[in-house]
Amino acid sequence: MKKKRTIIFLCIILLLAAAFCLTAFRVRGSVSVKGEGSTQSPDPVFFSQKDPLWAGDLLGDSSFTMETSGCLTACLAAELHMQDISVPEINAMDPGTLNSFFSGKQVYDRDGNIQWDPLSSALNVSLERINGISAMRKTDLTALLSEGIYPIVRVRVKGLGNFHYVLLVKCQDGQFWCMDPLHAEEELVPLSAFGNRIYAIRYLYRP
Repeated sequence: MKKKRTIIFLCIILLLAAAFCLTAFRVRGSVSVKGEGSTQSPDPVFFSQKDPLWAGDLLGDSSFTMETSGCLTACLAAELHMQDISVPEINAMDPGTLNSFFSGKQVYDRDGNIQWDPLSSALNVSLERINGISAMRKTDLTALLSEGIYPIVRVRVKGLGNFHYVLLVKCQDGQFWCMDPLHAEEELVPLSAFGNRIYAIRYLYRP
């Protein structure tokens, strides 16, 4: 009986150790973020990558669709809309029209990934790409929101799942709130839903 308890105890220890290692592996390269105070923002723009109007549209010449891989394009459409950045070739800004524009301008690679230099040129905007723990820690996300710049951040679904992109819209009482292209309802989602951890920052602006 004592031997059995020892084996069970060791199994529990091994499982806990495995869970710890998996968590550490999944969050490597990320930083935990918390806002400062509160920011004012206009009414948020909500776009779903699963909207039937564009869900089946391909990303460039790739085999990937807006529904499966269009979170970044949806965030960019919302960011452009909220920052009042117009694109002459696009009459009504939404993920569908932006995806079509990107496809025509060869912004995507063959795997449907956005190429940032062609994007900056096509949209005629300045672009900031912030990677690495040190650089992300030096970036004041609250200050950007206060300036009317809405950063896109890379997160993991439910904190430990697949990589995903969301658009930060406001900070309220130290909590960041975001537009999540995967969220079914037109409502903001707290960044805490993704563990308050980010893996990269992207934002654009027109000087």
